Amino acid sequence: MQGKPIVIIYVIKWRSDWMKSPLARMMVLFVVTSLIIVASNNTVLGQDEKYPRGAQYFLGTDDQLLIKVNIWGFVAKPGQYLVPSGTDLVSLISFAGGPREQAKLSNITIIRATSTAKSRNQVMKINVDQFIKYGDQQMIPKLNPDDTVIVYGSRWYHISKYLEFVTKIAMLFQIYAWVAYYTTR
Repeated sequence: MQGKPIVIIYVIKWRSDWMKSPLARMMVLFVVTSLIIVASNNTVLGQDEKYPRGAQYFLGTDDQLLIKVNIWGFVAKPGQYLVPSGTDLVSLISFAGGPREQAKLSNITIIRATSTAKSRNQVMKINVDQFIKYGDQQMIPKLNPDDTVIVYGSRWYHISKYLEFVTKIAMLFQIYAWVAYYTTR
């Protein structure tokens, strides 16, 4: 009978010592996080896809219909915008703060969602440089709801990013060479 309390004391001491190690704490955190993820795996966030919601309309000032469009890439403020129906591409770029210096205006892509789920999205390439050069408004399309506009960076931007990366790698090699040189002296 006297042996049992001693065993319990050793088990409690072993558990308290074991929980002091960082590995044990990480294991407990991993188990708790895994249980939370498994428990929340079947929850539905937002509206269930089986029951689509009705149409949503956004109205601006003077009851003007607003449409949702996305603009990504080399503009000052990329993101999703509510713009008046009938807005053209150049106006959207202006709403987004204008093109950045490295923007390639000769190759802007508009991805237009189609009305049916079975058909592919329509992809259009627009040359805004030609519009700037000639001023022909027919070159600039009007935007539709859920259009996504992508403004790409110029070739020089990508070259400068590559050179920046190469420079950082060269600096790391230089630091390594210095450390290797001065530790062997």
